[in-house]
Amino acid sequence: MMARGIIAIGIDKDDELVAARITDGSQIVFLATHLGQAIRFEENDVRSMGRPAYGVRGIELAKDDFVVGVAITPKDHEPGACRILAVTENGFGKRTDVEEYRLQTRGGKGVRNMAVTPRIGRVNTIQLVDDTSELMVISQFGKIIRIDTKTIRAAGRATQGVRLLNLEPEDKVAAAVIIPPEELKDDEPTLLQ
Repeated sequence: MMARGIIAIGIDKDDELVAARITDGSQIVFLATHLGQAIRFEENDVRSMGRPAYGVRGIELAKDDFVVGVAITPKDHEPGACRILAVTENGFGKRTDVEEYRLQTRGGKGVRNMAVTPRIGRVNTIQLVDDTSELMVISQFGKIIRIDTKTIRAAGRATQGVRLLNLEPEDKVAAAVIIPPEELKDDEPTLLQ
């Protein structure tokens, strides 16, 4: 065992790793950016490489844009069962069926994921959700809300979404995460006998 670890991926000095997901090698990769773009491509478009390799381009970024999240979507799923939930820095969000994002080859500019405006804010995070998912959103000032994601209106790709959390003028969303299903079960009240 090495205390200092091993290099898992080559990363440029001004770059950073934002997410990692486990796959079986035959899934669909979904990448979303801060300025509201997204791309969906087959995982087998990415060739296998050695550990210290830098990898290949997933999406072509505009100036001042960066990737905010990744989701791995199965090839086979029920229509409407797999949705992308996008949350903005100003507390807005929307659910969109993954099928609304056409499959492309990796490395392209992608398609519009969310209409970003000064009122709505830029995309903070994306999550893969279904009708059983619950979302936790927390702001930089410590405001927190727990939401059943099926109550968030499903909307098209290039829409602005709905308000999820009311924020103070200087506050922004710090994080939005899906509560794992096993933790949802732990929250259920137990009967004492």
